[in-house]
Amino acid sequence: MVVVNLAWLYAITKYGYPPSLDQIFKAFEDAARLGFKYIEVEAYKEHNLDEIEENKKAILEKAESLGLKIVNFAGIFPEILSPDDSVRAKGLKMMERSAKLANYFGSSLLQTDTFTPPVKFVGTAPYSGAVVFGVKYQVEIDPSFSWRKFWSMLVNVYREIARIADDHGLKFVLEPRIGETISNSDAMLRLLDEVNMDNFGAVLDTGHLHAAKELIPLSIEKLGERIMYVHVSDNDGRDNWHLAPGEGTIDWDGVFKGLKKFRFNGPIAIDVGGKDILDQLDEKVIKAKEFVEKAVEKYGL
Repeated sequence: MVVVNLAWLYAITKYGYPPSLDQIFKAFEDAARLGFKYIEVEAYKEHNLDEIEENKKAILEKAESLGLKIVNFAGIFPEILSPDDSVRAKGLKMMERSAKLANYFGSSLLQTDTFTPPVKFVGTAPYSGAVVFGVKYQVEIDPSFSWRKFWSMLVNVYREIARIADDHGLKFVLEPRIGETISNSDAMLRLLDEVNMDNFGAVLDTGHLHAAKELIPLSIEKLGERIMYVHVSDNDGRDNWHLAPGEGTIDWDGVFKGLKKFRFNGPIAIDVGGKDILDQLDEKVIKAKEFVEKAVEKYGL
């Protein structure tokens, strides 16, 4: 069943990254106040994971007291792609802990990122701080670096995380993000094929794909039934803004027709945020929620 949930970008925009325990509670209160019944939660690095684990009972009780269900738990740990075997093993252990938390919270999805490639950024790097739009990136690649070796390691890592998720009865999802190792739908499709696990799927993030100049209805055709989660935001197709639907140039009829064709029945997250709209955040999120709910009804999702 398609449900509309609030993405963690709201909490990040309003409270910083990662939000503290008190700020998680405030984000839950915000979600309920804005009319949501579903939300996602994210752990960033080990300290934040520790805090969520130690307070999981209070977090779940807070969500339930507000009538909220947690539909997705994301574990964001760069260690999973470390060239160091011991660091990578630690990252995988944190993903296993995240899978257990997803079970505890009653989530059906486990998510992570693919992070920036292991190259040296000269100056600003993507996602190194606040997201800056229109920035120029420059990289230096070590002569000893081998993309094929890195890709082989990456495939093995995500296959292992998919197995962890499967052991816990979860779907495992990734989103292509601008500037990361998996940055477009074709790279995501290649990874899906090589990992070759039925519970491994894609997050269709409309904002990232549109800013990457993808034709999103075609992206949906490529990924098809492997789309297990959707993040909804809009932009002008140039800068990676996360605006409310209708405030950019995305072909929303094409998006929802595509989702209808492949009988999408997962959660759709309102992924609207960014410091530039902080003073209008609630207004934009409500606008996006109403837009998506009407589209879900219109297309019978």
